[in-house]
Amino acid sequence: MDADAALKKIQAENITFVNLWFVDIFGELHRLGMPSYAIDKNSFENGLEKLDASSIVGFKSVNKSDMILKPDPNSFRILPSDYDQGNRKNAVFYCDLYEGNSVDEIRYNRDSRGIAQKASKKLKEFGLTHTNWGPEIEFFVFDTINVYPSPYGATQSYGGSGYSIESKESPWAKGNVSTAINLKEGYYPAQPKDTLETFRKDICEDLYNHFGIKIEAEHHEVATSGQCEINLVYDEMIKMADSVVAVKNIVKVKAKRKNKVATFMPKPIFGDNASAMHTHQSLWNDKINVMFDPNDEVAQLSQLGRYYVGGILEHASALCAITNPTTNSYKRLVPGFEAPVNVCWGMGNRSAAIRVPMYYRNQEKSKRIEYRVPDPTANIYLLEAALLLAGLDGIKNKIDPGDPVEENVYKLSAEKKREYKIGSLPVSLKGALNSLQSDSGFLEEIFTKDFLDIYCELKNKEYTAFAQTPTAWEVSMYADA
Repeated sequence: MDADAALKKIQAENITFVNLWFVDIFGELHRLGMPSYAIDKNSFENGLEKLDASSIVGFKSVNKSDMILKPDPNSFRILPSDYDQGNRKNAVFYCDLYEGNSVDEIRYNRDSRGIAQKASKKLKEFGLTHTNWGPEIEFFVFDTINVYPSPYGATQSYGGSGYSIESKESPWAKGNVSTAINLKEGYYPAQPKDTLETFRKDICEDLYNHFGIKIEAEHHEVATSGQCEINLVYDEMIKMADSVVAVKNIVKVKAKRKNKVATFMPKPIFGDNASAMHTHQSLWNDKINVMFDPNDEVAQLSQLGRYYVGGILEHASALCAITNPTTNSYKRLVPGFEAPVNVCWGMGNRSAAIRVPMYYRNQEKSKRIEYRVPDPTANIYLLEAALLLAGLDGIKNKIDPGDPVEENVYKLSAEKKREYKIGSLPVSLKGALNSLQSDSGFLEEIFTKDFLDIYCELKNKEYTAFAQTPTAWEVSMYADA
């Protein structure tokens, strides 16, 4: 869809307001609304003088803050009715960000969508046309979260702090015998225990009917208290990243409308499974899946595919700063909860960082790898770009991932891990940031050193702030009576 087609669509659909969407460097969604009559062809061709970049965390200083929002006409979608309680009809465009006060159009180097677009162009250097991506998005939907004594008090620990989660599915709630789900027993329950089946179906219908996003499946996940998963049918890189942004926002909006709380925080419940965003990916040259090799007896994975795996494993520690970007992310990456903590790959092995699904053999279309490390707090544009660049670095430098590991890696001894040359992922955000700062060369051409510097600076501040904040658990364990 070009600008003319988008404008005709706005008129034909009687759109009242147009929402302009973009994300900051951490993937948080921002929006600007404009009456549909205020949008014209120039809005698409030259962009909109509507962005004070100094007010977006990680963007610009106040003395150089003018930036241009340029709507992508091909991203036009009509929003579900949940987005406007005034019965107005709203549409949305994803925006690309450009520098202001420049003679030539200069794409802003901290525009996440732009970083993903630049990364995708690297494929041509390797004789490839596109990549397909298929994330599995996990999240929790609670009835409410109570923070004590107040949200401010909890973050500062003044006067004590703590929180409680309320859910009809939780085993600690009163009067919920028919809907209670014990810790780690929430995988695929039927109604009445699964209290969110209709909620997920409503989301899936809106995603398809309004955004054209195809859903592979929806279901309850392993944890108690409303852990959900929505699997998206694979799509090309930028389309999929845009889709994930839409999914996360629609989940939050629909939950709010039902007076519930949706969170993509990886580990909100102590002692239970956490939320991941397992990411499937494959490489293509037109209609040929170059990851598939029918003559490979082990995994039917091509040599190029193995090098791609090798690149991701080689840079796994540095990638964590992008794929697992919060302090809470590392409360998920611990043994015993189905989360990967070991740097290795295997066939159908869910204890490895990379799994090559092996449901069937001789299926070129579905041959892919699944990277099991990421969680849903990641900025999807940066995640896709970083994984792609790591994999391409593996192809470029012919990095051998070693033999696939088919044992349960969680149960291997330290000696066996050394024998198999299995490394470990960072155990904290600080460790991940240190790894990124010492291993960023494979990213710098696309991400730029400027972007990586500000990203690491802000994330280090975040780590320091949380590291010095006592938690309710620490007080209860270590304070003398």
